[in-house]
Amino acid sequence: RSIQASVNILTLTSSYPSGSGDPRGAFVATSVAQLREAGHRVEIGQLHFTGEESILERLRRRPWQAPEFAARTLKALRNIQDYDRVVCHWAWPFPQLALLRGVPKEKIRIWCHGSGLRLLHGSGLETLIPQASTAIVAEHQRRLLPSRLQKSAPVIPAPIAPKFPRHSGPVDKKIIFIGRLTWNKGADLLPGILDLLPGWQAVVVGWGALAPKLQADPRIQWLGALPSPEWTEHVGRGVAMIPSRVPEGAPLVLREFRSLGLPVVARDLRGLREPIQSNGLGALVRSDRPREWAKACEHVQTWKLPEWQATCHASAWRQFVVNDHDAIHHKNGAHPGS
Repeated sequence: RSIQASVNILTLTSSYPSGSGDPRGAFVATSVAQLREAGHRVEIGQLHFTGEESILERLRRRPWQAPEFAARTLKALRNIQDYDRVVCHWAWPFPQLALLRGVPKEKIRIWCHGSGLRLLHGSGLETLIPQASTAIVAEHQRRLLPSRLQKSAPVIPAPIAPKFPRHSGPVDKKIIFIGRLTWNKGADLLPGILDLLPGWQAVVVGWGALAPKLQADPRIQWLGALPSPEWTEHVGRGVAMIPSRVPEGAPLVLREFRSLGLPVVARDLRGLREPIQSNGLGALVRSDRPREWAKACEHVQTWKLPEWQATCHASAWRQFVVNDHDAIHHKNGAHPGS
């Protein structure tokens, strides 16, 4: 049966907005807001290194820092047993660390939406995912789960921001890039693609090491880092590009582009391939060759996509996190950390 009382929830994530205007972890913030609007108390356990890199990017380059990360994480989870629910936004390492801290698996909720699940799959380490309630953001992720979790995992898409605009209609000769300005995300390809598209421009929203180079190109309008849906007021209409070089879970920005009715040119990778092919959202490119990207942009620029509204997320998300067969009892109304 559903729990009607306020539930004390700890959300463990590596990405969360540090303040107004910070786009990092936007969908995590939206999900937290949905739980708070339902009357639940949610605290954030954001665990990260300093700098722009994600935890996964840092550990790929400096694997010897993994013990430091684990030690810092365990120290930050001192009171984790006091919460009614522990929501883990990676399949690894947050659930495993929660178990090490003595959290019963019945209290753990795992929402797999990217790197953590990919990191484990095929390495033999997917067995580390505990027998806890586990959700995925897209159907193609199901095969990445251990067989014991594949049938039971619900699909809960990453939510787009409230009141995100919906549009349809023709687009300009413009490339729209939203995301981290790094080599992994393919931002370095933009100048070469524009060289082959006379009369085209690009607008870029994001931050990262490549920002100075892109900002210096007169064909590229760099808007800095803007949160959703604020960036939609500035980018106009164009061909959305996702040239990421690493597989994606189910990118939130792809759902946002779809809501805006923008045709998409994306890398032919897992996580991008499935929704683009099944929904006819645009074209896929397999290589780094600018000519192929330019050709794809010209091809989809005349497309007109039907208006689309994101599927409901809030009720499914609340049910996944909060509902259980056992009622939660609060002793004397006390909250963790109070």
